[in-house]
Amino acid sequence: MILLIETVARRYVCRQHDVDSVGLATQADHDERGRRIIRHHLGPLLDPADPPALSRLHALTIGLRRRVVEFVVPRVDLLAETPVIMPLAPFLAARLRLPWANGVALLDDQPVIALDLRRMAADLALGLHLAHA
Repeated sequence: MILLIETVARRYVCRQHDVDSVGLATQADHDERGRRIIRHHLGPLLDPADPPALSRLHALTIGLRRRVVEFVVPRVDLLAETPVIMPLAPFLAARLRLPWANGVALLDDQPVIALDLRRMAADLALGLHLAHA
C-alpha cells in the first residue's frame, strides 16, 4: 500500500509499511513509552520554499529505539490503486548525499517523488539534515 503525502506546495508518496502510524498531530514531547518525539514539518524539510502548514495537521509517526520522529503534513491519503514506483537511475542515486528519495511514481500524469521515510527518520534522529547535504 502506498501513502500520498501532500505538503503545502508538493506531493510525495511513500510505502505504508515505512510508517508506524498516521494520525492527527499532537504537541506531546514524549510518546506513551517515554521516548522523545522529534517533530518536523515535511514540506520545509525537503524544500525551503514549501512553507509549513498552519491548518489541521497530520503526523506520520516512525518509532525508533530511543526516539520517535513525526513528519507533520496537511494531508495524507491511502491510494486506492498502487502506482508503479520506478527506482532512481543509478547515476542519480549515487549523487544523493542523503538518499531519502528512492524512486518516482506517476500520478495524474505528473512525476511524484517516492520517499524513504524510515531512512529520513533515522538520519534526522542522528542529527543529519539537509544543511549537511
